[in-house]
Amino acid sequence: MVATIRTMLLAAALAFTIAAAPAEPAKVQLWRIDCGDFGPNALINSCYLIRHGDMLMIWDAGFPGEWVGKPLSAETRSTSVPTSLVSQLARLGITPDRIDMVAVSHLHWDHLGQAASFPKARLLIGKEDWEALTAPQPATGLEPERLAPWIKAGAPMEAIPGDRDVFGDGAVMMVATPGHTLGHHSLLVRLPHFGAVLLSGDLYHSSDQYREKRISRGNADQAKTAESMRRFDDLATAEKATIIIQHESGDVAKLPVFPKAAD
Repeated sequence: MVATIRTMLLAAALAFTIAAAPAEPAKVQLWRIDCGDFGPNALINSCYLIRHGDMLMIWDAGFPGEWVGKPLSAETRSTSVPTSLVSQLARLGITPDRIDMVAVSHLHWDHLGQAASFPKARLLIGKEDWEALTAPQPATGLEPERLAPWIKAGAPMEAIPGDRDVFGDGAVMMVATPGHTLGHHSLLVRLPHFGAVLLSGDLYHSSDQYREKRISRGNADQAKTAESMRRFDDLATAEKATIIIQHESGDVAKLPVFPKAAD
């Protein structure tokens, strides 16, 4: 029975891949941007820039910008944030108003921190996570103010149910991987020369967790996490993708060193 279910999941992953594969891939580039680290903890925080033709998209927005340059403390939740996302984009000649989209893997503060630096961009976020942030009384620990341009000022946004083909040609796919949060997504980027890359969001936090398939106890839904892990892994196999665990320092070297891009 388990083998049958796994075969069905793999078939679904393959169907997703075949249906989404672009006939003529656009020029696509991917940059890994250093968004700090968790201080004494071994985990890092990564953000990403994707160029698709003339469009620019940020994937995850790191720690809060007001923490940049501050020492490790309770105020910064023992994180180190040497420089801002905006400052690093400036090295590429990109100003905040050039960013067309800010897409986030999920609603946690370390992935939303500098999203409001791009108030003109279209926000892409999982439907369930958007509903949690905009509830009359958001759960303790959530920080909806990080998305003030979209929640309060009416900037353009999309609450994504399930998968989302971001540019309509299969080159950049938000892949629904709920469990860590109910609206959690990972990101598949198909690069013409480098090949496919799968960005984990917080489906996995470390290479050890990936290897052991260990589910974090604080996840919103354990069963959905397990299903999402299987889907992610089957999709990675079908795509022959480079897997990037976003909080894993050992995965930084899988992509070119900023300001160089994978393409």
